[in-house]
Amino acid sequence: MDKKEIKPIVYQINDLVLNRYRITDDFKKNKDKGLHGGMGSTIYKAEDITVKSTDYFDNKNKTVAIKVINRANSDVNFNDEEWTKMLDECVTSQRVANKPNIVNTFDVQKVNNGNTIIIVMEFIDGISLRDYINEKGILQVKEAVYIFEKMLNAIKVLHNFKEKIIHRDLKPENIMLTRDLMNVKLIDFGISTVRATDDKILTYEGTTLGTPPYISPDFYRMCQEKDKTTKSKYITEQFDFFALGVIFYEMLMGEKPFVNKSKNENDIIKVPYTYDPIPISNVRSDISPALDNIIFKCLATKSNDLQYRYNNVDEILKDLHSYIENPNKSFYQKLIKPKNKRTLQLADIFNVEKEKQRLRFYNQKWFYWLIFSVTIVISIISIVLIILHEIK
Repeated sequence: MDKKEIKPIVYQINDLVLNRYRITDDFKKNKDKGLHGGMGSTIYKAEDITVKSTDYFDNKNKTVAIKVINRANSDVNFNDEEWTKMLDECVTSQRVANKPNIVNTFDVQKVNNGNTIIIVMEFIDGISLRDYINEKGILQVKEAVYIFEKMLNAIKVLHNFKEKIIHRDLKPENIMLTRDLMNVKLIDFGISTVRATDDKILTYEGTTLGTPPYISPDFYRMCQEKDKTTKSKYITEQFDFFALGVIFYEMLMGEKPFVNKSKNENDIIKVPYTYDPIPISNVRSDISPALDNIIFKCLATKSNDLQYRYNNVDEILKDLHSYIENPNKSFYQKLIKPKNKRTLQLADIFNVEKEKQRLRFYNQKWFYWLIFSVTIVISIISIVLIILHEIK
């Protein structure tokens, strides 16, 4: 169906959604209505008018977030089959309700002649991990480890589900932190992939969905395969592990491990075939090689490095818990792949000795201004003394 033939739904404050939820906030963080999510979706804050109790907890549950996905606004050109599967994926999120680190989904419905999907979710009073990283620059080691562990717990629930769920769109924007920073919630299952117990893919696997540079290079490998059965074998837990490694690196470094200015998605996805992540422990003295190794095993892409990849979430949690239990001991670990054996994309930018040299006092602007000021003062004093001497 031509997108031009579809009229999208846009809600205003006080509009009633599904005859139950009243829009209370259009999240005026943007010039237009709503807070935009993935695939051109819009997120609204609303209240459930069926909740009448004055009890605090009932009032708290009264507030919900509503995600509206308009097929006409989507940045993905879904055909009818893919759009139907899209709804199935949204429904998937309801199957993993009441889990500590996964946002609850209360209702999923298709309206507007089937061209709009409405998802009613738990409202998280907090900020996204993206906003938190932007605000702080880099996170303290303890808080980054804490958030990473919560993310792993959420992914473990998805991967261990009876019909394995691979999120496929993990990124800081899809991770919410509560105001007290004590809880972490994974959101947005819009492009997840579900595997049945017979390892059959229940959803589309060939569509380029996700956000470079969080997309695993395995996706590019998959796209090279012509046989559909072979393609499906590439969609594994590694899709999520790679994204987790990028996010963990970003929390600790304030930068993504790989950079590519190209606008071509394939060019961005293929960068890890050429370069290795820069060891953070070489830049931050409070980072141990143990954390570097966890990141490296998540991001392992080159053919010689595939042997180091994690097979499941429990392996990552085991390494992380080993660090948490004895962080001091972890500093004696050696890097799985030493720095001198890595091809570093940003070696000049993150050269520690170069950075130390740049920060030395005699290389600072204030030092030159001080020398200039002292020279002026001495010159003035000298002129005054000469004048006084001539007067005498």
